[in-house]
Amino acid sequence: MTEVVVAYVPVLHDGYRRFLEAHGAGKPLYLLGPEIYAEYRPLAKDIRSLSADLVAAAIESWGVCAEVSVLTEDRARALAEIGPSIVLPAEDVSYQVVGRFFERCEVSYDTVFLRWDKTKTVQLLQPSPVRRAELSEVWEELRVAGEQAALDSIDWWRQVGAAIRFGDGAVRVAANSHHPHPLSAYVVGDPRSNFFKGVHLGLSTVTHAEARLIAEAARAGASSQGALMYVTDFPCPPCAKLIAAAGVSRLYFRDGYAVLDGQDVLDEAGVEVIQVAS
Repeated sequence: MTEVVVAYVPVLHDGYRRFLEAHGAGKPLYLLGPEIYAEYRPLAKDIRSLSADLVAAAIESWGVCAEVSVLTEDRARALAEIGPSIVLPAEDVSYQVVGRFFERCEVSYDTVFLRWDKTKTVQLLQPSPVRRAELSEVWEELRVAGEQAALDSIDWWRQVGAAIRFGDGAVRVAANSHHPHPLSAYVVGDPRSNFFKGVHLGLSTVTHAEARLIAEAARAGASSQGALMYVTDFPCPPCAKLIAAAGVSRLYFRDGYAVLDGQDVLDEAGVEVIQVAS
């Protein structure tokens, strides 16, 4: 059976080179041309995207693949008739192309990260803490304060509590809360109910507990540099960015999942992330 690689390659970077060396050595490579994804709006906004012909010429000069060509609709149909075994990156546009042209072919996907496609943008990831700690290792006052704050939340979906300990030993707490009134979601409904978890995180009437802590600290003139924070659920990407920018040195969390770049932002900022045994 003929083996080929099909991929959307908008730019050249080392991830694509490694992907092609792993799967395309000595095999034909078909680059998705604009005709294939013309109706897919997210790619129309990809201002990085080079001409597929330019990318094909550049990759051909690497000498990795047997041949490199741009896939058009006619070429896709002709390729499907041959019935090859196809390897693609695990991305939104790859799934669409397979659904349109290659449903009868043997297909495999590589989950390598090459770009922020739609599937990876909303993917729920297991957080990667530096270490896990038993409850006895955590500053008990901070943990109890955060857990108690969660009990004060009246959010119907998730009750999140957070506590922060500043350098002077002062502790503040907060819970996630709806606006303009804590009971708003029970009056006009919760807009989050229109989406799956992890999707369109910004479309919410809720202020997250971590964001509220940092905002209140700023209003009070309390420095969060080097502070410790406990949160019942792993922070969403916007809250992770706030925690990193606020200078929090250590973050304890109990449960939850990571989305988008939340974990990466905390790691890059040097925040020590510790999961507490529940």
